[in-house]
Amino acid sequence: MVTRRSVLRAAGIAGIVGLAGCTAGANDSPMTDGGDDGTGSEPSDREVPPDATSRASVTAQDNPPELPVTPQVSLADPFATGSSPPVLRVDVDNPTDAPVVLGEYRDVVFQYVVDSADNELMLLPHSQRSTSGDPDRATPDYDVEGDGCWRLTDQIAVTQEYGTVEVPAGGTLTAYVGLYGLPEAGECLPAGERRFETTYSYYPDGLGGDDREDATWGFSLSVETVESE
Repeated sequence: MVTRRSVLRAAGIAGIVGLAGCTAGANDSPMTDGGDDGTGSEPSDREVPPDATSRASVTAQDNPPELPVTPQVSLADPFATGSSPPVLRVDVDNPTDAPVVLGEYRDVVFQYVVDSADNELMLLPHSQRSTSGDPDRATPDYDVEGDGCWRLTDQIAVTQEYGTVEVPAGGTLTAYVGLYGLPEAGECLPAGERRFETTYSYYPDGLGGDDREDATWGFSLSVETVESE
C-alpha cells in the first residue's frame, strides 16, 4: 500500500512545500488529447519522436475496486523527449446516480505516488484535478537533469494534509501525471516494469462523514529505452 507517509519516506524529504488545498474542484477549459486507444496501451504504429529517449506503456490494470468508482489509466504521451517526460491520464469514473466522496484527493489520481517495489520512479502532477472535463496540461518546472533526462535532481517535498474530492453522479475525476526518475535512480528513467498502487478511501456519508471504506487499486507500467538511430 502506498500511503502519504511512505511517499515522504521514499523521497527522503526533510521539509515541505505548499501544494493545492484540501478539496479539489472543477477547473480549466476542456481540451482533447489524441493518440491513445483508451485501453492504456499505445498504437504500435505511433511515430517515435526524433529526440525520444524512453517509451512507457501500461501493461496491466487491476480490476475495479469494490467501491462505487472505476479508475483507469492511459498514456497521453508515451515518450520521454527533450520537452516532456511520459505523461499518463488518470480517470476515476463515478457510474452511480449519486455523488461520491473520495480521499486522499492526490492519491486517487496518483499524484506524488512512487513505484511500490524499487522506489525509483515517481508520478508528479502535470495538471490540476478536474471533475468538469479535461484539465489543461502543462510540464511543471521541476529540477531535472535535462536534455531528455527526466531524473529529479532534488527530492520532492509533499505536504501531509488530507483532502477529499467529490465526484459528481455520472461524472469523472481526471488528472494528468508525468513519470520521473527519483534522484537515487541509476538511470534517467530506469527500464523495466514497475507497479504503482494507491488506496482509495470512500466516504459513504459524503463530505464530513466519519465512515470510510478503503480499497487498493493499481497498475503496471513498463519503461523501455529508445535506441537512437
